[in-house]
Amino acid sequence: MKIVYDPRHVFYSPKQEFDRYKMVENPETPSRLEKSINLLKLKYPKNFVNSADFPRSYLYLAHDPDYIMWLKSKSKETEDGAEYFPKVFGYDRIFDNGTPILNNSFEMAWISAKCALTGAKILLEDPEDFVYVGTRPPGHHAGLSMGGGYCYMNNVALAAKYLQSKTNGFIAILDLDFHHGNGTQEIFYNDNSVLYISIHGNPSSHFPYVSGYEWEIGEDEGKGYNINFPLEAGIGGNVYLRVLEKCILEIDDYDPDFLLVSFGSDTHELDRMGTFNLKGNDYAEIGRMINQLSVKKLIVQEGGYNAEGNADAIDNLFYGLSR
Repeated sequence: MKIVYDPRHVFYSPKQEFDRYKMVENPETPSRLEKSINLLKLKYPKNFVNSADFPRSYLYLAHDPDYIMWLKSKSKETEDGAEYFPKVFGYDRIFDNGTPILNNSFEMAWISAKCALTGAKILLEDPEDFVYVGTRPPGHHAGLSMGGGYCYMNNVALAAKYLQSKTNGFIAILDLDFHHGNGTQEIFYNDNSVLYISIHGNPSSHFPYVSGYEWEIGEDEGKGYNINFPLEAGIGGNVYLRVLEKCILEIDDYDPDFLLVSFGSDTHELDRMGTFNLKGNDYAEIGRMINQLSVKKLIVQEGGYNAEGNADAIDNLFYGLSR
């Protein structure tokens, strides 16, 4: 087991976001990850590896060149200490008002993406059963040509595309963040070489609102390879784990060469960004169930906005994965 981590993420700290026409504190802060990383350093100090460098051309494996150029340009134009929010949707390539552009947004999102690419590279080169990527900003809301949901580059999608570029293998992506990974779904919606499965809060009342319904099953060659499980607010571990069991069966039937997990700990009972009530022992069981799949696994951190809840979830997930 390896843990990929780049401490430079602490230099990325959005301050504000719009919420219901009000400016509020942005929860996508360094502290949400650092408590978890410090705990892992105490328990697994010899398992940490730094992120490697990659050509920026790898970004075009999952993203439209015009979007990448816009993000790079807009970041460069933004003054130090300022935050740019979308003014004209469509021209501005961010689909919400909660994802500001800072002058280092492009570089920090690229560092985050390189962490995920490093994890994928380790899966190919080392005899590791699983690799955890502790990184931010997150990625699963970033699509082909738009960012949003605190995401600028889709870390899991880039890792999947990288693995396929090296192996032509089949990949399953299991999205366990509270919020539906609209970006990941979009990128692979017509692709039968990637199975995308997501458990999340019902999008009729939860972000991103526009995707994540059970009737979204993929199109063309990808039809049947996109599976959504939207769940109602207030559910606990019993319901969640029964749904996860269905996901595990689907993944086992697909028989992928690699399993990528978009792991969001905003499903924890302490996290008010979500409305699920999972506890520490539930994450241990999630880890144990994932570990039943005899395939190499890359686990990439997505959401999770309560530092205590994140640490509890990740600690127990690691315990379950080692069982």
